[in-house]
Amino acid sequence: MIARTCGGLLSTLAVAFLAASCTNSDRPSTTEWAGSVDTLASGRIVVRNPDVPTDEGAWRLEERFRLGSLSAEGPELFGSIDGLALGPNGGVYVLDGQACEVRIFDRNGSFERAFGREGEGPGELSGPGGLALDSEETAWVMNWGNGRYTGYDPATGEVRREVPRLVSFATFPWPGAFEQGARLLDVGLNSEGQPAILRLDTAFVPRDTLPLPVPDPGDRIVFRRGSTVVASLMEPFAPQPTWAPRPKGGVILAEGDEYRLHRVGLNRDTAMTISLDRDPIRVTPAERDTAMAVFEEMAASLQGVVPDRRPGARATKPALSQVFVDDEDRTWVFTPGAAGTAPNWDIFSADGRFFAQVTVPAPVGFTRPVVRAGRIAVTSNADGFPSVIVYELVRVPRE
Repeated sequence: MIARTCGGLLSTLAVAFLAASCTNSDRPSTTEWAGSVDTLASGRIVVRNPDVPTDEGAWRLEERFRLGSLSAEGPELFGSIDGLALGPNGGVYVLDGQACEVRIFDRNGSFERAFGREGEGPGELSGPGGLALDSEETAWVMNWGNGRYTGYDPATGEVRREVPRLVSFATFPWPGAFEQGARLLDVGLNSEGQPAILRLDTAFVPRDTLPLPVPDPGDRIVFRRGSTVVASLMEPFAPQPTWAPRPKGGVILAEGDEYRLHRVGLNRDTAMTISLDRDPIRVTPAERDTAMAVFEEMAASLQGVVPDRRPGARATKPALSQVFVDDEDRTWVFTPGAAGTAPNWDIFSADGRFFAQVTVPAPVGFTRPVVRAGRIAVTSNADGFPSVIVYELVRVPRE
């Protein structure tokens, strides 16, 4: 993938996987749940859900404000949104990777302050790739170009602490987040030189690792010039695993070929598996034609390069893609929806039950959404420019 930096573009490596533990349900059901919960001999809890949320139709996302527009000037004119966070009072923190600064807006969208600037000196940023808050509300920037993490006091913009980034590479969008508010999860190489999720201690030294699952190699199309590999891409509509940090500990891993989520600790134990009884989504002829056109365009652009095969004609595509976990330990799963229908977020409560489904009102960017105290902030490029949309998760009164 490609990430924007203050001065231009930065080529990077790719992404990876997720999961961790169990707590009680965050809300009683409004309909009788028809799923099941089993505890295996290993202690793993297995939750099987029917495709009916327990609070069906009881929630929606209401837009509160947007930041960024075609006519925006000053702080709302974003070059590249490479990190998001929500503060304790509902404020929005936006990392603009091109400007090399973090901008803070209050809970109503009014600009408050900015901090950080381009450079190599103390507190300065180069190619910043992501943003995360710890339990003390320090705003940590993954300062990629300078090889360190830089922590700011969001109230003043002063640098609280800077530490070397002892991680061998970066993925963009950056998946970093603090586990239990104190230990950062990042992605790098493990002792065997393989990509892995790394848990850093409070001194930001990598300690624990979890291998990153990889897509099925059989789904990869390789382009070669003679015997030299020039490029590769995943076959259109092939299932791919995805992952996200879990603030309470560990990660959540989503399988691409099944609607199945795993909460996994950095000790590699799976504490809970959550499944949803939903079929894959059928691929329409129009979608297939578009995917083939993209493939042909790429093949034509690589002159003298030959793919090892052509994409297959898949009849279905995975029913889930992006996942993330909010501050109430609920897992949000992006589901693209069948042709002609809007995409949704499926929301699973802390005990693994299919809790709610909400429509995604606008196209969502690659930067991971963040949820805090019932507010959700997402990036979007729906109108051709980088923007941030802040929603409220609102309960709909039943008639």
